[in-house]
Amino acid sequence: MGTRRLTLLRHGETQSIDSCAEDFERALTRRGCIEVQEMAARIVYRDLIPDLILVSPAERAWATAEIVAAACELDAKQVQCARELYLATPETTWRLLKQCDAALSHVMICGHNPGLSQIASRLGPKPQARELPTAGIASAIWHNAQWQTLEPESAGGCDLDDPESMADLWA
Repeated sequence: MGTRRLTLLRHGETQSIDSCAEDFERALTRRGCIEVQEMAARIVYRDLIPDLILVSPAERAWATAEIVAAACELDAKQVQCARELYLATPETTWRLLKQCDAALSHVMICGHNPGLSQIASRLGPKPQARELPTAGIASAIWHNAQWQTLEPESAGGCDLDDPESMADLWA
């Protein structure tokens, strides 16, 4: 057993649903790319570099994960597509997390709302409604834990960060 960290990362801002034939193929907007680049820099600055990024195969999520992986200097093996994360329910995402290798101490899940916000809302001893904006992150830590036995409510707390909060820092 050891310390485990989960970081949830919602994809960056995307093209409107009307501009693309398939939801799955929606790309990041220019603003979305900037948001994700800012958050990637913040992830590195805060030393939230994951051992593994599990990512939805949707274009917008994959592009988000690639930007973060590059900033964190992860290799290709550390970014894995998980088909079940495309518009996943919290239960599906949590089931996937519980299957992680025991050697991993920090897993990042890059995907979609409403599922990620629903998980973020349950993290920590005092669950509360949390809505992850585009490129927003929620990060929680468990001490003396194994992936297989984690429960959201047993996390030591939940830290949030998003591009809007960063705008205040640069103003």
